[in-house]
Amino acid sequence: MGADENSQVFYSRIKGEMENALQKLTFPCLRIVRPSLLLGFRNELRFGERVGGPLGPLVNLLLQGNLKKYRPIEAECVGRFTVEVAKHKTFGGLHAYKSDEIATSCKML
Repeated sequence: MGADENSQVFYSRIKGEMENALQKLTFPCLRIVRPSLLLGFRNELRFGERVGGPLGPLVNLLLQGNLKKYRPIEAECVGRFTVEVAKHKTFGGLHAYKSDEIATSCKML
């Protein structure tokens, strides 16, 4: 999510630069996992997360259709999904997984 090497947003720009650099390495199989905001426990807590946390369920109700890819997602779900993708090497080429695809797949894992 938000990967664009021309973005004015630092985080999105770095993600875009990294994805483009990986694609230039011409791996026979490249999977890019693009989660949205990661949810889960960690020792430090950022101000924005503390303020925005209680609003999460309301925000999710507003993020429908094409906006689903912006919904926050559990880090544990992203980890399980990434492991499953790495296990299946039957298809080559490039595929990027958006956050809503990851969330849907996690329900089946």
